[in-house]
Amino acid sequence: MKVKVNIISGDGTPRFANYMQDHMVLQRAPERAVVWGFGDPRTLTFLTINYKTYTTVSGIDQANEQNESIWSVTLDPVSDEGPYDIHVSQPLPNGTLVTITLHDVLFGDVWICSGQSNMQFTVNMIFNASVEIANADKYPKIRTFTAALKSSGVPVEELLGIVSNWSVASSHSIDGPSWSYMSAVCWLYGRMIHQALDSRPIGLIATSWGGTAIELWAPPQALHDCNNTM
Repeated sequence: MKVKVNIISGDGTPRFANYMQDHMVLQRAPERAVVWGFGDPRTLTFLTINYKTYTTVSGIDQANEQNESIWSVTLDPVSDEGPYDIHVSQPLPNGTLVTITLHDVLFGDVWICSGQSNMQFTVNMIFNASVEIANADKYPKIRTFTAALKSSGVPVEELLGIVSNWSVASSHSIDGPSWSYMSAVCWLYGRMIHQALDSRPIGLIATSWGGTAIELWAPPQALHDCNNTM
């Protein structure tokens, strides 16, 4: 499957961060989930979910080469799993109010599955894979996402590539190319937790790269603080 790369228009229209998508899972209460994205600097921003509206102003600083600034909203804790639609509105310079929407968002537990080749090993490579893949359709409240193997020498705000967007668990969404998606350990762990927790929504984010050291996943400042010059 080809890597999907986010295209940024930079025309002032608000947008969500590229991994904030339809069908995603956000962390449930007692945690407070954060929804964020980009738009024009110093712009009033409205976010509405479940009849509650939050107001914020996008930042002053430029966040990327497209002169976009970041807006961010920290939600109140959400206990009900949903699904919800999340609407974000910003006025354009000409006075037009533009609204963007995320659909079918659940609140549950979100797990990041990271590591080396043992985590990268995919569902289609395991013993009895055909049965596991066929049964995935039984778990629509498990949602999967796989980041691409794209590196950066400096910290970046968004993913540089996405292999598999947020998807409802199905025989299609977990049956990707070998070593691409979906991580077998991630999927099996998530499925068992989902079953053990009375079908609580589970979000699985697969981001693993065979042979990588843990230091390569850390920002430069963290390595500096630990006196690690790798």
